[in-house]
Amino acid sequence: MELRIGSPATGDNFYKRPALMAKLHRALARDNVAFLGPRRTGKTSCLEEIEANPGHFLPILLNLEKHDSVEGWLAAMLDKLRKALKQPKGWPSRATEKAIALLSGIEKIEVPSVGSVELGARSPGSRWRKPADEFMELLSGADAPILFLLDEFPTFLKLVAKQRSRDEVEAVLNWFRAARHELKDKQVRFLVTGSIGLKGVVRSLGLAPAVNEFDPHEIPPLNDAEALGLLEKLAKDNSIPLDLRGRRKILVLLGANWPILLQLFISEIQEGEFTKPPTAKQLETIYHGRLVNGSRNQYCEGMFDRLKDAFTESERRLAREILKVTCRSVDGLGRPDFDAIHLRIDPQLSALASGIEELDHVLDTLNHDGYLLQVNTGPRLTRFGSNILRDFWLRKTA
Repeated sequence: MELRIGSPATGDNFYKRPALMAKLHRALARDNVAFLGPRRTGKTSCLEEIEANPGHFLPILLNLEKHDSVEGWLAAMLDKLRKALKQPKGWPSRATEKAIALLSGIEKIEVPSVGSVELGARSPGSRWRKPADEFMELLSGADAPILFLLDEFPTFLKLVAKQRSRDEVEAVLNWFRAARHELKDKQVRFLVTGSIGLKGVVRSLGLAPAVNEFDPHEIPPLNDAEALGLLEKLAKDNSIPLDLRGRRKILVLLGANWPILLQLFISEIQEGEFTKPPTAKQLETIYHGRLVNGSRNQYCEGMFDRLKDAFTESERRLAREILKVTCRSVDGLGRPDFDAIHLRIDPQLSALASGIEELDHVLDTLNHDGYLLQVNTGPRLTRFGSNILRDFWLRKTA
């Protein structure tokens, strides 16, 4: 297993998560799925694993960050499905006559130019609605087991809103919801992922009801046994000395078992060129000097900068203050503490219904993005989602 710090881990470099994969497959057997979680926590790797082992489905994986128009998305879906159906091996050899007819029908669908187009006075969806409806009619008629894996769906919606308009996003979300309803008794499934909160994006556009029937699943960190196993394999395969005591110490220091953080820690041990397993004190030095304060830790830097993309100016100010106070708390904060922070920052807004909604949105987003974690036992306090993010924010806001 190679160390992967930037690109997604795939194939033999993907640390198998059979329980998570089984859970997603069970969910897809029932319904469409929203697979959500913070950036760089392994969602894309999981999608590529599903693509490689799709069960009875024909998988179609799309990275929607590449598209800022509905025409582009539609053309990509058609093109990848067309190519998959033409493959001589695997699923097409077992295809029914209806599935073969699906390929024939796809060949006839014409999609407008996928470049940036000014809509002018045209109503939203006027360019893409006809081919989109034709496509869904074909999928419904064929009733073939096709799984569309749509990576970064919320980012796609934001790009469409920026490039076109909010009304265009509403049009495509309404069409997509109607299409899923039309296909509800068929074998077609959609799995959408998002590193930015899907609820937050549609909320900002006033469109939350358009996505509320997805079956939501959040990607969890590795449990301790999985994390220790990953550390052991990375150390062994890359000739890095690391004993069980050291592996356990790493979990304590990080405070969250995300694969990217475990890989990053192992890479820093590798850079130290140790000839024998590092001691607990040496691991603490690596953690504070190279991970919390080091220049290679793009994970924490990216999370710090992420707030500029996630929030409006007033929401960002509230989020920064919440994080600043929370990272200095010992046990965590409760809802009254967050209400007090909001009151201090904006006394007038905090007393209004819109202010309460703003605080709810900020807290939901910070939890979704992995900054914060609500402990569901005892007084249900909220603390930082990992030690490394907490310590990074302490340094940044000192």
